[in-house]
Amino acid sequence: MTKFNQARAKQKSDQVQAELFADTMDMIARERASIKLLDGKKGIAVKSANHAIKLVNEQLECEYDNMMKNTTSQEMMTLHEGIKTLIHGWQHSNEIDTELSKALHGPQEFSDYQEYIKHLVTLSRLETTVKVLGTFKP
Repeated sequence: MTKFNQARAKQKSDQVQAELFADTMDMIARERASIKLLDGKKGIAVKSANHAIKLVNEQLECEYDNMMKNTTSQEMMTLHEGIKTLIHGWQHSNEIDTELSKALHGPQEFSDYQEYIKHLVTLSRLETTVKVLGTFKP
């Protein structure tokens, strides 16, 4: 492979990794919004579907703002390292041991990364998993 093709492949890989990182950060904001919106309850009372959408969008906007304004550089580094590790774990899920697979909530069961992180959000475990992975020192 020529140096030009290697550089192009690296750039494409970096772009894919950046998109996966952005998708994960977006899902962390969504997870935070849903947790705050539900506030420990199993559901919320709404007048209509539009009312529910408005509530969710307002809380999500607050979470995006909060994430941009109040995330420290140290926390961002932890999230970054954790997301890199999560992506790597998903990409190589057939190569990891059973205990790690259980801790990561079965990444090998998902052929699509977005479906995997949505699964973690439904368990309310995405942010926690990412932070644990980001602070883990082998």
